[in-house]
Amino acid sequence: MDPQWVDLLLSVIINTTISKLISTATEQISLVVGWKKELASLKNKLIMVQAVLKDAEEKQVSDPVVKLWLERLRDVVYEADDVLDEVAYESVKCKVETKNQKMKKVCNFFTSSNPLLFHKKIAEKIKNIIASVDVINNEARGFGLQTRLATASRLVFEHGRNLQTHSTIGDLSDVVGRKDDVSKIVDLLTDSYDESQLCVLSIMGMPGLGKTTLAQAVRNDEQIKNYFCKIMWVCVSDDFDVERILTEMLESLTGNSGGVKNKDTVIQKIREAMGENNFLLVLDDMWDEQSHGKFEDLRSCLLGVCKMSRNRVIVTTRNEKVALKMRTLPKHMYHLGKLQIADCWSIIRNRVPGDASITLELEKIGRDIAQLCGGVPLVARVTGGILCTESILCTERLDRVTWLSIKSKIEALGPLEHDLEIRGVIKLSFDHLPEPALKKCFVFCSIFPKDFVMEREMLIQLWMAKGFLQSIEESLVTMEDIGNKYINDLLSYSLFQEQQRDTFGNIISCKMHDLIHDFAQLISKSDTMIWKTHNNISNVRNLNLIYGVGTVPTNLKDVAPKLHTLFLKDGFSSDMKVNLKSLRVLSFVDSIGSEELPAYFGNMKNLRYLDISRTRITKLPKFIPKLYKLQTFRFMTCRSLEMPPEGIGSLINLRHIYFSDEEQMPANIGKLTCLQTLPKFFVGTTKGRKIEELGSLRWLRGSLKICNLEHVKDKSEAMGAKLHEKTISKLRLRWGMESNQDEDVLEGLQPHSDLQVLEIDGYGYYGNKSCHQFQQSQLMNHGNKTHLGNYIFSIIAAYQL
Repeated sequence: MDPQWVDLLLSVIINTTISKLISTATEQISLVVGWKKELASLKNKLIMVQAVLKDAEEKQVSDPVVKLWLERLRDVVYEADDVLDEVAYESVKCKVETKNQKMKKVCNFFTSSNPLLFHKKIAEKIKNIIASVDVINNEARGFGLQTRLATASRLVFEHGRNLQTHSTIGDLSDVVGRKDDVSKIVDLLTDSYDESQLCVLSIMGMPGLGKTTLAQAVRNDEQIKNYFCKIMWVCVSDDFDVERILTEMLESLTGNSGGVKNKDTVIQKIREAMGENNFLLVLDDMWDEQSHGKFEDLRSCLLGVCKMSRNRVIVTTRNEKVALKMRTLPKHMYHLGKLQIADCWSIIRNRVPGDASITLELEKIGRDIAQLCGGVPLVARVTGGILCTESILCTERLDRVTWLSIKSKIEALGPLEHDLEIRGVIKLSFDHLPEPALKKCFVFCSIFPKDFVMEREMLIQLWMAKGFLQSIEESLVTMEDIGNKYINDLLSYSLFQEQQRDTFGNIISCKMHDLIHDFAQLISKSDTMIWKTHNNISNVRNLNLIYGVGTVPTNLKDVAPKLHTLFLKDGFSSDMKVNLKSLRVLSFVDSIGSEELPAYFGNMKNLRYLDISRTRITKLPKFIPKLYKLQTFRFMTCRSLEMPPEGIGSLINLRHIYFSDEEQMPANIGKLTCLQTLPKFFVGTTKGRKIEELGSLRWLRGSLKICNLEHVKDKSEAMGAKLHEKTISKLRLRWGMESNQDEDVLEGLQPHSDLQVLEIDGYGYYGNKSCHQFQQSQLMNHGNKTHLGNYIFSIIAAYQL
């Protein structure tokens, strides 16, 4: 492995963090009374360091001293980031407390319990950082590092440019070069002479050949759908956990495991859902050849859930030993071959925009590149992604130069026979990413396990919490807009794979191919890690503890103050005190180990993302309203959770909130004026819970469900929600009981003209309890639409249906 691969992220982290620090320092200089001189000095010194980064990035490969210099610089800029975030927190705190106390609006930052001590402490920290940066600048001169102008990154939305993913991404309707493979596997699975109760077919091949894509195409084949009554899909990866596999089988069958954890209970529920039907189970991406006992355990469970014959299991694996352990018969060992050159060219060509001109000369170069892909579909997709995105930016003449350059770089990798050479192509795609922040967004995803389905909204909110998404000054482009753009870019470069779209073609979720995930982990292991018992976490800033509280790293207390991201499968015990003062992201999703958040979590002043969904937490601590920098708060399916504490309105930076039940909706939600995501709003009759709360939430967008509309008195009160000012794409209006004012209220809830979906449930003025759904080109109508009055007709006219 080329040694500089591991350090690819080092200069990216430093560069993007320094850019953020310069921006933050500039902002704070204009806001605060104290430390103006110190902040201005820090800003200028950071600009000097940034100027030599390009030269240091290249010299670190051959000079270990320069590499150590970069590592020290990384630690210093992280420390500076933490200090400036502390300053920013005090600024927000001052703003909130001044407003709450109705005091004078001039704030001199003396808001802490010991203001003089706090001011002195911050001044000392900034002074120490400046001294450290001075040392680093002096060392840079001693190393002979030269000032260089880094290649300007291509700005997001520059001149209106916004890369779009190609329509064929994730489209399984035409699996290139694999029709014969699909047909052969379908025949093997539906062999009428095979009456065995359980038969395993293994699809084997090197990484990147498209084993998963082939299995998806087989699953979606009409003959398969007709032959098997029940079809299930489970991503196994390197975590072969029988109980997890059974739980995901149940979810695949019923859509919900119901929170059942007991193995015998899960098996019983699978048996009930299966009934007297045969099944097809796909176990995707199996790795561990040492888990023979687990294989036998799973096989025994599968035989127990269905007594019918002709049940089949598809296993995808790169290891023939795994197939043998699963008792795959020789005739069901399916060795997947490589693609033809013409098929690789077809993949590449389909990635290039339809309106881009491909001359005969370019086609010849493209076919030469296709030959270099070695028959590996992943390589063809990634290479096509590079050519696609570069083609958008270049003229025809420059296209030729770009394509020839990419061709020569792939040739230099040698035959693509092993993981190492394929990763070289992935690195080529990574190198072509147009912005350092985009590279950080991509690499951060290594914190997720293999085959993890990344929800689009969640991913953008995590990137935002990490400070990767910087909004453009004097522009209406939001951090969320930039996040959406980054996801499109990563899809275009084939570093992400589309997982699911909604009815209107919007990306809902995406994944990373195993090899791409391996690459991301390789270059980020000093910064981001999924912890296992043998890992060293001394310098890690982003940590995923997926194996429970019983195996928490012994040195966690030592590294905790530096952590920026922490994912926990099980919570901390109340007596296990850790200092998480620098944390930006905290996730307890699916944790069953805690019923409360420890009080010592109250020092997380920099926290921007908090997710306690699907936990047993019963009560939110009083410090929650003090998390003034919180941007995203998720507490969905928390069945035991009581009403949130008063004062949630103090979270003036909150942009996204998710909850499930009416009792958990915060009062006075209208004070959260930055809010963009509010999936549900329950109309009440008391102050702070009326529909007028929606009126001040002008930035709301996405999906919104308004319940209990029978509590709205009349059209005037309904208009107070000001729905026409919000770019809501999906709106659901729900009445819980009849009201004499239904028609007037409905007319007062006129939405924005960009509405895509409207659902009306329980509309009862004329006794019509049906649901009416409007979608761009149709009105799904179960009842007499004339009873909806002019409101629905005005929407129809607006969309010219």
